Amino acid sequence: MQRSFVRQFSSSRVALSTNYSTVLPVHHLVKVEKAKLKPDLQNLILPTDDIRSVKYKPTEIAQDRVADHYRNTLESDLMLHFYRHNSKRLVGNKLRSWGVDSPYKLYRGLRKPAGGTRPIKDIVPVTNENVPKLTSIVVQSYNKHTAEHPWLNISNRLQLAVMTNVKPKIVYGKLNILNWKVRRGRPCGAKVELFDRDMNQFITTLTELVLPRIRALRGIRPTSGDRNGNISFGLNAEDMQFFPEFEHYQEIFPNLNGVHITFKTTAPTDAQAKTLLSTYGFVFRNQRRR
Repeated sequence: MQRSFVRQFSSSRVALSTNYSTVLPVHHLVKVEKAKLKPDLQNLILPTDDIRSVKYKPTEIAQDRVADHYRNTLESDLMLHFYRHNSKRLVGNKLRSWGVDSPYKLYRGLRKPAGGTRPIKDIVPVTNENVPKLTSIVVQSYNKHTAEHPWLNISNRLQLAVMTNVKPKIVYGKLNILNWKVRRGRPCGAKVELFDRDMNQFITTLTELVLPRIRALRGIRPTSGDRNGNISFGLNAEDMQFFPEFEHYQEIFPNLNGVHITFKTTAPTDAQAKTLLSTYGFVFRNQRRR
């Protein structure tokens, strides 16, 4: 008996096959180097950041002076300064419920904290495990002319990259503001977040080379915190010329932009964060008495 065959497009192969596997093949996604699987070549399997690896390249070739200063001196001094005998945990203002007296309040979003718009951290007693420390520094630059000329953002990013030694990220507009010619989705600036060695190097540059040379500098404002231990201040375009990366190369950077610098700390209050930054050499203004 002759079997009739009807050609079908997508279902012909499935109809003629007895079974099929639901697991997708991975042989074309995972690259296996069989030479590294031999017992006498086990050293090649080690990650490249391991000192036993043949591809290890040292990155920390100098001592981090700022990190050692915090670990050997500042950490113990700050713990002694913030110590309070028989101190208890103080709960900060959190988001509040609307209540349950009405069915319209059951599935409503939480209310804003009392006396503010954002929740506040809990103030816990300072011990050897939660001494305030600096976690990162965010450097952000905005150029108002980037909305009309997007190519200006290239020099803006290059300025941050040279100044911080870290590749910056592009900042895009989130709102449409006709008066400022800002459009949503268009690049309007750049920002970079510094950690560890890059952060400490930037602190050294600020406190030893840049800020002491600014004659009109009066210090960081006492109201520059966000009530959660983060302190911010700004430098204008005239202050940027004191950075050693731009001082002797003014012809390469004719149009410098000001920057906003934010210090992120683990301190629960702005007072502890200001004390922490003052130990690094940053100056704060005296708060005027009314």
